[in-house]
Amino acid sequence: MAHVERMQTECPPDAHKVIRPPENEVKATICVKLNDSEAQKFGAEDFCNALSLMSAKPLICCSEELRKTISEHKAAAEIEPQYLVIDGEKAYVTSDDGSQGPTRDFIDMTADSSLYADFLNQLKKDQFILVDSYSMLIWRSISTVYPWDGLLAGDYVRQYLKAAELVNDEDLDLFLQVRYGRIDGFSLKGTHANAYRFLQLERKLFLQYPDEDED
Repeated sequence: MAHVERMQTECPPDAHKVIRPPENEVKATICVKLNDSEAQKFGAEDFCNALSLMSAKPLICCSEELRKTISEHKAAAEIEPQYLVIDGEKAYVTSDDGSQGPTRDFIDMTADSSLYADFLNQLKKDQFILVDSYSMLIWRSISTVYPWDGLLAGDYVRQYLKAAELVNDEDLDLFLQVRYGRIDGFSLKGTHANAYRFLQLERKLFLQYPDEDED
């Protein structure tokens, strides 16, 4: 069985930041909202490896059952996840060691895909931003572009929105199969152009705009 590919960035983590100082401040924290079915379909080991692509300390929102599964496999994936707990209109972060962070506002963009159009404005607010697992790498990367080039980040948001309008459930399933190493991404180019376009955007952003935690 194939496994999640650990993609390597094509430039040093701060290569896109050395030209000039940041012009925009990011106050929000991105959180990945997870679905139990994804772990069940691809297996806990590969599921946790996919989370490691997001960060060594991914912030996730999930069920208690899925949290237990992740805790059992996190060491092998070399991640130390934190968990977002939603309490009414506020949310806070907890860890497996029992620690708890302060409460903050949150916005669940997975509840309405049209909310993603306002992603850059939401980055300016002191809050948690919940995003889908299939788009997590795209939004993570855009959030690293925004402080240094707001116009470029806006262009990437528009590219995402255009690509997302064209994909259907089958495309997204194929997209995730590529992420989990079940099929080759290049194979989608001639058969599922919309899924391939989505994949191209993720790869371009992930490889060129790594997170602050990248080594």
